[in-house]
Parts: sequence; structure tokens; C-alpha cells
Amino acid sequence: LALALTDLKSGTVIAQAAARISDDKLDTRPTAFYRDSPVNPKDRATEGYIRTSETPAGQPADALYLERLSTSAVLQEAIAAYEEGRWQDALARYEAAARRRDGQQLRVYSGLYLTQMQLGRAADAEASFGKLARLGLETNSLSVKFLFRPGSTEFLGDPKISGIYPMWLRQIARQATQTESCVVVTGHTSRTGSEEVNERLSLQRAQAVKARLAAETPALSRKLREAGKGFHENIVGTGTDDASDALDRRVEFKVVPCEA
Repeated sequence: LALALTDLKSGTVIAQAAARISDDKLDTRPTAFYRDSPVNPKDRATEGYIRTSETPAGQPADALYLERLSTSAVLQEAIAAYEEGRWQDALARYEAAARRRDGQQLRVYSGLYLTQMQLGRAADAEASFGKLARLGLETNSLSVKFLFRPGSTEFLGDPKISGIYPMWLRQIARQATQTESCVVVTGHTSRTGSEEVNERLSLQRAQAVKARLAAETPALSRKLREAGKGFHENIVGTGTDDASDALDRRVEFKVVPCEA
């Protein structure tokens, strides 16, 4: 647990402390917004928040974190409304955050997408996912939670989960075609099974997603690359293979220079 007290006028951390805690009864499952989000919504502002909480006294807090504090407050209200099932209220607050000068954030577009889906506004939700994909590619932070069948390159058969994937792929392909650079599709797996099996499976999943993107936009195929990381870059690392470690089975998209 890390805590910092920051003077907003000077932007300086005036006190900081950290402590180790343990609670076997702590519920570590993601709350509704983070569980439902189609991507890992951790962005530069979130990283700045974490960095500031760990900054020693006398040092400057993260500048971007301080700059976005007021928008973060609106965003937290939107997330709270979403997690309480107040879809219309949540949408209004996400829209308010999006209109702010610094509202172009992954959590904002993810929230717009989620609430519009809950309200049955499919066209608006697709447009929001397109903005989410574009921002993720522009900032090299697009980590999508595609869920596969265990040990397979096929998506989960439950249409409630994977039925939306064709739209995600369509929008990712559209946004990727608008960049002059190439895109590396990287597969990840959870910590279940041997290292060798997981490295092979993660690469195969990346290749499968790459093929689906190329099928959506054939001209994109020459700009796509693939890679597999196995479980070496796990975020959760529990190996439970359920919703709690879905981030470990993500597919990432990174923009890189094309080879000559």
C-alpha cells in the first residue's frame, strides 16, 4: 500500500509512505468496469497516479497525473455509476469526461463503449470502440481481452462473450490501416501448462488474430507482424483461467516502423 500527499500548487510530494499488507479474505476479483472493459484500461494517466503514490517527499509528482486530476474525478463518478447499474447516468458522465480537453483516455472510451452497449446503442458503441482502438494504437497501449478456448486458437464459443469480437476486429483493422507504420500482433497466455507449450500457443493465437484482421482488410496483411510472449508478461499471474486473470490472455497491438 503506497500513499503520497501532494501539494497541488507546487506539484510537490510533501509526504509519502508505503506498507506491506496481507488479507486472505480480500476479494481480488476485478470490479464491474474493469471486468467488462474490452481492453486493459491502464493508460499514461493511471501510470502517473501509481508513480506519484510511490514518489519520495520533496520530489515532483507526475505532471500528467496532476493535470488530469479534475477529469479523473468525473471519470471516477462515471465508473461508480456504471458499477451500480445506472447506465444513463454513467453515459452522461463519460460523455462529460470525453468533452474535456484531456478526455481522450482509454478509460473514457471504454466506458462510453460499455454503457452504450448496455443501453442497446450498438452503432454508437462501435464508434466508441473505434476511437478506443485508434487511441490505443496511437499510444501503443492497445491490449484487447480476446478470450480463447483452453489450448486453442478458437475464441470461446459463448456468443455472450465472443459474439462482439467480429466488431472489435473490424474496428481494429480499420484503425490499423490508417497508420503508415506496421502493427505487431502479440499473443499472451496465462500461467497454466509448460513454458514451451504456452510460447507456442501464444504465437499461434497471434497468428490467428492476424489472419482475421487480414480477412477484414486484405490490404492490411503486408503491414502485420506476429509475436508470442507465452506467460512471461503476465499482469495477474494466478493461472486461474477465469475472468480474474483475463488480462493475462490478452492480445496486444503495437505500432512499429515497417522494415525497408
